[in-house]
Parts: sequence; C-alpha cells; structure tokens
Amino acid sequence: MGIKLLGVSLSLLVISVAVISAAADEKGKPLITKTCSGTEFPDVCTSTLESDSRSLSADLKGLSRIALELTAAKANDAAEVAYPLLQHASGYETWAQLSGCFNGYNLSVSRIKGDGLQSFDEGKYDKAYQTVDLLNKEVVHCSTFHIQELAESNTLLSRFTTDVKTILHLLF
Repeated sequence: MGIKLLGVSLSLLVISVAVISAAADEKGKPLITKTCSGTEFPDVCTSTLESDSRSLSADLKGLSRIALELTAAKANDAAEVAYPLLQHASGYETWAQLSGCFNGYNLSVSRIKGDGLQSFDEGKYDKAYQTVDLLNKEVVHCSTFHIQELAESNTLLSRFTTDVKTILHLLF
C-alpha cells in the first residue's frame, strides 16, 4: 500500500509527481491516458473524460475542471434515477432510504456547481476536492441500502469520484 504521510500514501504521491511531470506539456488523449493511468479505475476515468469532447484539447488544469463538472453531471443523473423510485416507494423505510440518496445527490450537485467550481477557479483545489469527497461519501452511504435500481449509478459515481479526487490532488 505504501507509507501514510498526512493521510496520503507515499505511492500516491510518487504517482502524482510522475503524472504531473509527464503531463505538463500534453493534451488530449495522451493526457487523458496518462492521467487516468494513475487512478484506481482507469477505464472509468478514461471513458468518462473521453465522453466530453472538451477533454480532447484540455491541459491538466482544464481536464481537472472538466472532471469536476462531469462529477456533478453524473450525480445529477443518479438523482434522476432516484427520483421516480422515491415517488413510488412502497413503504416508509424504502422511501426514507431513497430520500436520503436523492437528497445526497442533489446536495452534492449544488456543492460542486457552487463551491467546488468557484474554489477550483480560485485555485483552491483542495476545497474543490472536498466537494467531490463529500459526494463520494454520500454514494458510499447510499450503497449501503442495496437499492438495486441505484447500484449501477452508485458504482459509476463511486469509481469516478475516487478517480476525480486523484486527478484534483495532482493540482495541489
């Protein structure tokens, strides 16, 4: 795993330095490939970033901002899956669980689109990171309910937010 230093493993720091050095002058697919290779779920990272055409001409900072925006979009997609389930919940316990998931996704979208993007644009990448980390925690919590209809959304969000945190960490 590596040595822990202030909550970050030494291996993550080594990967981060290597990716920043290699990615400094790159853009587009080579940058996406190199950046995503340093994440925990490189296939999710690559396919999600490549789904946005802006990524193909972005530098590392631009790619990181796009990743942040895509995180909000994916959380919004999950909320759209949860909403009809919430409206047709068969019992209070199910309704309460779905309500928690739906509200968690929506709150996270608001945080990322507000504080997260503003912090990012101000160069406060650690603050943008925190908004993604909070979404990741919401997704992990929602996953504990084992709501089958949200499983796919939660898996994607959990993996992509983990990767976005790694990408954002490259900037600070």
